[in-house]
Amino acid sequence: MINIVLVTHGDLGEALIRAAEMIVGPQESVQAVSLLPEDSPEFLGDKLDAAMAGLEGQDALILVDLFGGTPFNVSSRKVLLPNVECVTGLNLAVLIEALSSRESLPLHELAVQVLEAGVKSVVNVKPLLGRDAEPCP
Repeated sequence: MINIVLVTHGDLGEALIRAAEMIVGPQESVQAVSLLPEDSPEFLGDKLDAAMAGLEGQDALILVDLFGGTPFNVSSRKVLLPNVECVTGLNLAVLIEALSSRESLPLHELAVQVLEAGVKSVVNVKPLLGRDAEPCP
């Protein structure tokens, strides 16, 4: 099973894990590393190192909330490890896809599939409803 580490601003990662577990049930080998307002980038790096310390030699997929932010900058250094992939743009659909597919796909393919799920999960609803859609009362 591929380990999943969410690295996010605030408690977003923990909230996403709770939300995903409402849909796919309790999960193992998934954890959140949170950047809190009082944390420095170095401290976040220490927290990520601690979270990944027990995963040495195991596959890990890091999911990050925002490209270019501190969680991304800290997490992106981990892709130098041979058994780590990092995908940014984390949302609930991305996490559910990762949790649902991590036992059936190798790490690199999981990263690709999770990325595709993220792209497909962002939809402008109005065009789907058609031109004649009536507004909700």
